[in-house]
Amino acid sequence: MKGGRVTIPKKVREKLNIKDDDFLTYLLTKNGFVKIKKLEFDLDRAIRQIQIEKLKREKLLLRAN
Repeated sequence: MKGGRVTIPKKVREKLNIKDDDFLTYLLTKNGFVKIKKLEFDLDRAIRQIQIEKLKREKLLLRAN
């Protein structure tokens, strides 16, 4: 293992639709198994949420003044 990386077999990558540079999460079970899940991320949704939060903070600052 180099740099915290592991090799996931091709069949598993295909089943999970894992591409290069995807982010994964894992869970080590009591039985010693590792559960892997691909993290889904919607950039457009994240940007909208940041904009909404920014507007909320600006409104709060205006009310405080």
